[in-house]
Amino acid sequence: MKITIIGIPTLDKRGLLADISMHFGKTPYFTLIKYEDNEIKDIEVIEIFGKHSGGSKTPAEIIMNSKADILICGNLGSKAVSMLSDGEMEIFSGASGKVKDVLKEWKVGNLTVADENSCNENDC
Repeated sequence: MKITIIGIPTLDKRGLLADISMHFGKTPYFTLIKYEDNEIKDIEVIEIFGKHSGGSKTPAEIIMNSKADILICGNLGSKAVSMLSDGEMEIFSGASGKVKDVLKEWKVGNLTVADENSCNENDC
């Protein structure tokens, strides 16, 4: 029984129908998808009160504390990539659209593995 938790920065609380937040550092929510044996077993949405919105933690710190194994996002900066990579989280960038569509793209291997050069500075 393999359990994987995928974290996705989103613009709203609609679970699989939520739109991806293209700005990781200012995402208002993380949608957490719990997979067990390649099936979705649970969906949790957490509201983010990060440093950009007056909170005390960065979105990178929040997603690390969520116990996610994988992060799928649109764009993220080099500091976030470095911090999350140190935590042994797999990071994929270049995602857009709805959570359900992004999960399909991830399953078939169509997303890019993020590194410190993944960020388009205008979008991060």
